[in-house]
Amino acid sequence: MQLSQEVREYLAKNDGEFRTLLEQHQEHEKELENLAKKGFLSPEEELRAAQMKKRKLALKDQMYLIAKRHQKELQGFRG
Repeated sequence: MQLSQEVREYLAKNDGEFRTLLEQHQEHEKELENLAKKGFLSPEEELRAAQMKKRKLALKDQMYLIAKRHQKELQGFRG
């Protein structure tokens, strides 16, 4: 499930756990973008990138579970 921007903003404002997960997700995204700009990665950087991708997916799963927990509040935010 892809959370819409509206849902993400609502949960970031109203759920501290979601906000923390979202901030971590965004930090990993920025770091992955910086690594991608390098072009060539050392083996250590490749490992770090793979770990960050896995962590990002885990964070996304956790955010989805929080959205499911708030499902009644979010009925107006289909996305």
